[in-house]
Amino acid sequence: MAEERGPGAQPVVLFASRWWPAVLVPLGLLTLTIGIGFRLHAASLIVYIGMTAATVVSAWLHRDGALLADDTGLLVRHRGTVTRSYRWSEIHQAGLARPGFGRLALAVYPDGGRWDVPGPNSAVMVGQVWLWRQPDPESRERIEAALRDHGVDIVDPLP
Repeated sequence: MAEERGPGAQPVVLFASRWWPAVLVPLGLLTLTIGIGFRLHAASLIVYIGMTAATVVSAWLHRDGALLADDTGLLVRHRGTVTRSYRWSEIHQAGLARPGFGRLALAVYPDGGRWDVPGPNSAVMVGQVWLWRQPDPESRERIEAALRDHGVDIVDPLP
């Protein structure tokens, strides 16, 4: 895959944030909570409004997040800035993971000593993005193909 693009080609997007569900789902839950609160005469809606506002603000700030790959390694796009995360030669194993509610990331086990953190025994979550659903089969295949092409072992794929 990387060989077909040639040197100096643009990075491939492995997965990217879908921020609209991260905004719409909390707003829908807020509407439901307010409706139930008025019906039950609950006065503690401020907590729910605060949690919903925090989720919407977080989703808005991370709306353009993505994990990209090029011939050298992994790149992370966060708030419009693209930074190099790990080179292919530094990665021992990797696999898709769910680091939190509505999030998707690549769990990377870098080379290192037995007690290094992150290292071969503890992963670092790279490229956390908003993605409520499981990645579609094409995205999963693209990620696994990129890992295989660069000699990275695939661990714990999502079901």
